[in-house]
Amino acid sequence: MTALRAIGLVDLDQLPEYPIEPDARLDSHEFLRWEFGRWLASDMRWNGTHECKSMWFELVNLSYRETPVGTLPKDQKRLSRMIQPVVDRDHFDALCGLEYGPLHGWVPCRCGDDIRLMHPVVTRIVLLAFASRANHTARVEAASQARRLKRLTDDVMQLAPNVAEDARKIRFIDITIQERIEARGGERRTAEDLHFAIQACVSKAREGGFPEKR
Repeated sequence: MTALRAIGLVDLDQLPEYPIEPDARLDSHEFLRWEFGRWLASDMRWNGTHECKSMWFELVNLSYRETPVGTLPKDQKRLSRMIQPVVDRDHFDALCGLEYGPLHGWVPCRCGDDIRLMHPVVTRIVLLAFASRANHTARVEAASQARRLKRLTDDVMQLAPNVAEDARKIRFIDITIQERIEARGGERRTAEDLHFAIQACVSKAREGGFPEKR
């Protein structure tokens, strides 16, 4: 029995919830991970016909452009038309009835109020892609912040050398400047921002805001 034919026998609440939101996209990714070692040893590769393996591989690739990313529609008529050249619907249905058909490994899942198909390996690869992108973004942001703090330290050094020697004070000045920039709509920092933040830092220091390290 194929995954699609089993849907009617399974309560909707018993289906797994797809872990990726519909608005999450991977459009900027020009390539995605392909676990060729896993594929070479897979039952699908060893037991599927060349025709079924070709369709299976195409559907895997198409799933990365679907919503949610990494899923497929459960409508076999639509699936048969997604493959190019278009596959005869009856022929596609017959192939899907095989143990190692074009939808081998795909199972029903809940995507909000919809039922779609997910594949555990495809889902894992998509999640890894999002994690990799998040890590890359974090690294870029950290590098950008480091460069900003370096420039800020150099500028403060020219106006208040004693202040520039304390990293805590530089961070305080940076936060103060960023808050002023955000408040007026995201413009670049001005000389007035810098002078205001340094004065605020000096005032905070006088109030004991930066206790001496021991």
